[in-house]
Amino acid sequence: MGLDTKFEMYIRELCKRIKNKDVHAHIKLEINDHLHTLKEEAMSTGLSEEEAIDQALERMGDAEVLGKQLNKTHKAPMDVKILLPVLTVSLFGLLVMYYLQFHSAFTELQELKVFNKSLGFYLFGVVLMLSIFMFDYRRLMKYTKHFYAATILILLLTVLIGVRVDNVPFLNVGFATINFTEITPFLLVIAFAGIFHSWDWNDNRKTWLGIGIMSIPLSFMATTGAFAATIISIIVCAAIMLTSRSSLKQTITFAVVASIWPIWNLLSLSQISPMVSSYSDLKIGEAYFIGRALQVTPSFISEVHTDFILAYIIYSFGWLAAITAITLVIFFIWRISITAKSVNSPYGKLLITGLTAVFSAQFILSLLTNLGLSPLTGVSVPFMSYGGSHLLLEMISAGLILSIYRRRKAKETVSLIHDPQSN
Repeated sequence: MGLDTKFEMYIRELCKRIKNKDVHAHIKLEINDHLHTLKEEAMSTGLSEEEAIDQALERMGDAEVLGKQLNKTHKAPMDVKILLPVLTVSLFGLLVMYYLQFHSAFTELQELKVFNKSLGFYLFGVVLMLSIFMFDYRRLMKYTKHFYAATILILLLTVLIGVRVDNVPFLNVGFATINFTEITPFLLVIAFAGIFHSWDWNDNRKTWLGIGIMSIPLSFMATTGAFAATIISIIVCAAIMLTSRSSLKQTITFAVVASIWPIWNLLSLSQISPMVSSYSDLKIGEAYFIGRALQVTPSFISEVHTDFILAYIIYSFGWLAAITAITLVIFFIWRISITAKSVNSPYGKLLITGLTAVFSAQFILSLLTNLGLSPLTGVSVPFMSYGGSHLLLEMISAGLILSIYRRRKAKETVSLIHDPQSN
């Protein structure tokens, strides 16, 4: 047996006791350095190489004992402050769907079986979220170009062959009709995080190339008429630019120029027809603090299960229920923004910052729409509005955030406190 093989066997035996495989590489490197340092110290006292190796292993201590200690130190953390708001808001959304299907006058929603379908979406979404938590998000980085190309292709197909349902562009993929514009901001976050995590915005050529990369999907988005998704995507681009160290002037200039076309089209469309639900304008003032769900069912409300679910909650369940749901979403967004500051990996930091921008913009726009303060429609409330594609993407995003949190210290070396006198 080679002398250094003893070190390899020791490290292998130690790592068997450490369940969090994300730290194995760092631990192997650190332990190997320690062992060789101890070996050199022992040899400097006149010991042979074999005797020095045996002494180094003895001073490091039993591999099983040290492995168990390191396992406790490096357990994969689950951030319950992110998980609990997601689960709580999801359960509240599911409760609303139950009421809409079984205790309301919305016969079309009863026929649609919004509760039954939502239950399936939520359960599958939770499974996806927990699966992504176990997945190492850093593996996505090598597929950055694939995500970008796929997003462009999907948007192009949506523009060319997409069908409009209530003025929202959908793409028929055979087994389902999906609103891809709604999930495009999430896809752009994954693509842009990989592209711009080490981008040099001070290089003039790189600056124009970066602007071009961002402008292509935004141009396609603008032509679909999905104004809310376009604005959210612009906000994502601005957040990615700032986090990847572009100047404030560059970011503001890009965001303003990119917003001209969608805002102009939005204003033109609002002149032709009202884009805000009359329910938002007229009925929220009649809501009670506790609610009136058992007394009145406002069957005249449109899109109560999607765009205007918050307005429906305010009117039917009361301001207290709505404020509770809003507070939970705000806490979730605040928590992930705090988490972003603790992430060491530039790629992970960009990912979580981009997702924070998506959730923040989506929530603010949906809140303004539900309060009758915005003409934008087609904005779902995170984790609450009915729908398969957006709900699953939100759950996957939450899982991705949990995965980043789990590995937020990945760039740090493993610190081992070694007592030279201990066995």
